[in-house]
Amino acid sequence: MDRLLWHVKQPFTSILICCGLISGCLISVFYLGQWQWFVCSGVLLFLCGYFKTFSSVLAGFILGIFVTICHYWLVYAPPLAEKGLAQQVKVVGNVSKVIGTGAGTGAGTNPYVTLELASIGHYRVPWYRRVRANMSLNGTLPTDLNGTTLTGMATLKPFRSRKNFSVFDAELYAFRNQIFYKGRLSVEGASFGHSERWQSAYRTWVSQALDGLHFSWFYYVLLTGDKSAVPQADKAYFQSLGLSHLLAISGLHVAIVFALSFALCKLALVLMWSRLAQHHNYQLGYFTFALLLSGAYVWLSGMQVSAQRAWLMALLGACCFLFARHLSPARTLIYALTVILIANPFAVLNLGLYFSFFAVATIFMVFRNTMRESQRMSRVKLLLYLQCGLFAALLPLTLYSYHGFSMSSIPVNLVVIPLLSVVIFPLLLTHLFSLMATGWAVLAVPDAMLYQAYQWLNAFPYHWWHSGAMTPELAILSYMALLLCMSTLTRPFAWVPVSAVLMVCLLERPPDWQVDVFDVGHGTAVLVSAQGNGVLIDLGASYFSRYSLFDNVIKPYLRAHRIKLLHTVISHDDSDHNGGLADLYRYDGGRSLEQFHQGDGKALCTLKTVQMGKLSIESLWPVEPMNSDNNNSCVVRISDGTTELLLPGDIEQVAEKALLALQREKLPSEILLAPHHGSNTSSSMAFVSAVAPKWVVFSRGYHSPWRLPHDEVVARYQSAGSQMLDTATAGQVRFKITGAEVQLETARDRKSFWFLR
Repeated sequence: MDRLLWHVKQPFTSILICCGLISGCLISVFYLGQWQWFVCSGVLLFLCGYFKTFSSVLAGFILGIFVTICHYWLVYAPPLAEKGLAQQVKVVGNVSKVIGTGAGTGAGTNPYVTLELASIGHYRVPWYRRVRANMSLNGTLPTDLNGTTLTGMATLKPFRSRKNFSVFDAELYAFRNQIFYKGRLSVEGASFGHSERWQSAYRTWVSQALDGLHFSWFYYVLLTGDKSAVPQADKAYFQSLGLSHLLAISGLHVAIVFALSFALCKLALVLMWSRLAQHHNYQLGYFTFALLLSGAYVWLSGMQVSAQRAWLMALLGACCFLFARHLSPARTLIYALTVILIANPFAVLNLGLYFSFFAVATIFMVFRNTMRESQRMSRVKLLLYLQCGLFAALLPLTLYSYHGFSMSSIPVNLVVIPLLSVVIFPLLLTHLFSLMATGWAVLAVPDAMLYQAYQWLNAFPYHWWHSGAMTPELAILSYMALLLCMSTLTRPFAWVPVSAVLMVCLLERPPDWQVDVFDVGHGTAVLVSAQGNGVLIDLGASYFSRYSLFDNVIKPYLRAHRIKLLHTVISHDDSDHNGGLADLYRYDGGRSLEQFHQGDGKALCTLKTVQMGKLSIESLWPVEPMNSDNNNSCVVRISDGTTELLLPGDIEQVAEKALLALQREKLPSEILLAPHHGSNTSSSMAFVSAVAPKWVVFSRGYHSPWRLPHDEVVARYQSAGSQMLDTATAGQVRFKITGAEVQLETARDRKSFWFLR
């Protein structure tokens, strides 16, 4: 303990140890097992030999690596290997989230839920970890599943999801939330009431208390951190206004609760005792009450990392005040980050961590730089400086995360943040207490006024500017430049990362055209783009009218890369190819279907050739309707005169034979999408020999019940000398074509983590 206090009293030493630990956690999460880890270790050892101070950094660095490895094996490693899931096992678990309700609600339906498991077969989940599984439920079920403990026999598989560029990574999200499995549960028993967790009971009570208000979903998020009730349109509009941070429990929310709790405790004590003994120090009681209440708020709202950071900083600040110790804002921030990473080093995978700490660091810097003139500076001017500083500091991270930024975020936040802090949050808490005490809805009138203002604001739709996808390398270089600009000593060196960014932008030559075979599981979706225009072949599937791959993979990708969809071709009327048709109509009104389908996505494609810049897009088949949807698939050939791409849909050997007879001279292609996902009903030897592809891509699901691609098909492509690629194992497959050169990239290679292999 004395040694620990000594380090706290030695700012330089303790900061070096903390910086080493933070670096160790970052490097071990992102690069463990790769050559970068050994390079960093070697550099630190070299520096320690010449500079004594670096021994503290090395100690922290080693501690960070040790903490990360121990945390992985104790908390994040799958408890059961895939071999242990070969047969049905008995599971017991609590429903922590209802993802979807299947065909309906009540008995006889098949809801899809996240189950927090207590046991899997003979394995009992220890108290210090969480094991979750996304499960489809069978059996007689209660109408309200939240908080219910279910028992039954389950078929489990390790959680594995689709992997695509520039879109939401469900696999990484599942890892962060300790969702290890997915499968189907035949429910044998359910218990109610007593098994409901505090968080679930709290959310139910808050939801009932806010029922009937226009902004009930927003108040619900402020109090619980649960965004499941937020309408998608409002979520998107909040993002366009630059208010997305209000839909996640952040340091702002915790600071408001802490301040209100402190003031409430002080007011209550004054009202209870009109004449307080002046020689007594009541500050300890005020701080303790505020920390307990704000800590309960952080716990009930899901322990989000930004809320943890705010509470830890409040705790450190309270301790320093009570014990008359001085702790600089920078040290407070570093210590809070150190505690969070020791508790969970994999928090570095959460972008909220970076938004939270960068925002607080910016606030500290703005206050430090304006301290001298703060006495004569108006509050409005200070808030303006603060919002401009936050906008500049978070811009690279915003561009990387959301592929754009809100043009109205500064003026909107200047109004909304004080309004939330001074008016909305206190009224919201008063509303809850008033309902419990008297049944009077205090928030009814202010809520109606806020709703009118929100409707007025909705009349101005153009708030968001799409910048396109930003690489993590550019974001890091941007922050290096900002960091170097902070000091007059290092300011000239800021031109180094700025120059690197400019060189990357100027020297990077975009390809003449690009082919993206999306990872959509069992299905097909291929985008061919050139100079900002694109043609889309197939849309992937849509599951239970709840999850559309067009909405969740293709559309975000189009927006991230600012691609205008000129043409869409639907190969045939199967759900794994045209499942997102309704979503496409909502996206562009069917405009992109005009050329090949006359606006009707369910109709057979017409035979024609269209130009998209230098690319020729030609439909070769069907010449006439055949006896199956598969054989009626539209066969599309895309060429720039040097490199050819062939997309044959799900045609089978009968159609292949007819196509060879009619269009043999147009079939040879460098890139081929394997017909019918690699099924033995297609890819005849004659067809494979005629196409003679250099690359063949199988678009399929990882857990394919049809065991695709079939061995016979693989053997045929091997005999033709084709390089085989599989979206199930490689994720999204991308070909960048410049002249006769073809560059290959896969999403799992670019977005690989050692703990997800």
